[in-house]
Amino acid sequence: MASNNKFKILAFDPGLTSTGWSLIEGDIESRDVVVLKVGELHPGQLADRAMFRDEVGRFDKRVVTLRLLREGVTKLLDDIKPDLVCAEDIFINPRRPQAYGALCMWTAVVRMHCRDVVGKYLVSIPTKICKQVVTGRGDMGKLTVQQAIAAHPHIKFKDLNDLAHMTEHEADSIAVGMALFDRYHDLIVKEVKERNERRTTPS
Repeated sequence: MASNNKFKILAFDPGLTSTGWSLIEGDIESRDVVVLKVGELHPGQLADRAMFRDEVGRFDKRVVTLRLLREGVTKLLDDIKPDLVCAEDIFINPRRPQAYGALCMWTAVVRMHCRDVVGKYLVSIPTKICKQVVTGRGDMGKLTVQQAIAAHPHIKFKDLNDLAHMTEHEADSIAVGMALFDRYHDLIVKEVKERNERRTTPS
C-alpha cells in the first residue's frame, strides 16, 4: 500500500502547439520527489492532419485545436487521477506577444475541464517562481531549467530514459510541479489530509 504521506501532481507547461506534462510523486514529510512520467500533447499539430480537415473548414483550426487539447487532458486525468493539477501561469513574452491569447485559451479550457469533469481546480504558478525553485533564479532560459532538473539533488526519475530524452516542455512542466511542491506546501498537506480522510470514511 502506498504511503498516506505521498501525493501525485499532474503539472503542465501550457501551449497549443506543445503542452509539456509531468506526473510527479512527492512525500509531504521527507519532501522527496520522483518524476513518474513525462510527455507532450500536440493539439495544434493534430489539427493539421487530413482527418480533421473538414472539421477545421467548418469550425476553424483554433476550435479544433482546443477540442483536441481537452481530449488529451481528459485522458491524462482519467489515467492518472492526480491529487492536484497545476500549470505555469499566463504571461506575456515580448518576443511572441501573439502567444498570450493562445495561453489564455489553453488555461480557460483546462481550468473549466478540471472543475467540471473531475472536480479539481487548476493551480496557476508564476513563471518566475517555477524557474527560481529549480535554478535559484527567476530569469533563466529553458536549457538552464533542463540542466538544473537533471542535476537537482531532490528530483529522481523513475525511468532514466525520461531523464535522458527530456524535452524543454517536459522540463518546464517538472519545474511547475516542483514550484507547487516547494512554495504551496501547505496546500498540498491540506489536500493530502482531506484525501486520506475520504479514504477512511465509510461510504
